[in-house]
Amino acid sequence: MSRTESVERGNHIFAVYPDKETELDEAFKFLKDGFDKDEVVMLITDDISKDKIRARMSKEWNVDVKALESIDYIIIKAAEEWYFPYGAPDAERIKLHWIALTEIVRVRNKKGLRVFADVSEFFKHGFVKELINYEAALEPRFDFPLTAVCAYKSHDVAKLTNEQLKLLIKHHHLTWDQ
Repeated sequence: MSRTESVERGNHIFAVYPDKETELDEAFKFLKDGFDKDEVVMLITDDISKDKIRARMSKEWNVDVKALESIDYIIIKAAEEWYFPYGAPDAERIKLHWIALTEIVRVRNKKGLRVFADVSEFFKHGFVKELINYEAALEPRFDFPLTAVCAYKSHDVAKLTNEQLKLLIKHHHLTWDQ
């Protein structure tokens, strides 16, 4: 059993990847596992275009991605769209978005929300402090039906202080390192 298949609902995972290809391969596996468990799946990344994401999901999962997007069973977002559409990210606003989205998932009788979020855009936009504050505002295990991988590139993790890294590990239930 792969580590993506053994994830339990509510896990908040800190994952470090050596490159975007390895990260994306695991993202698609992780999300497919959730999709197969009747969860809404969400991919947040800027490493690949939305059209390429749709094409890969359609091919690998054998589903009509656009139809599933239209009913929010599959959600694809760029980091800026989800985390900082109005400037600097605000941890409390983002946390409230997660809670609201999980309530929508519940109302639609889905088992939960499974998210794979690439956070490299925080580093590119100079929002490392805001990222650390956001991660610190989250619990290591969610008490609502959200399962999430926070995906970091190894070159970004190398820029963190020891204190920042310890805080990230403290606020995640699991740590995956390649």
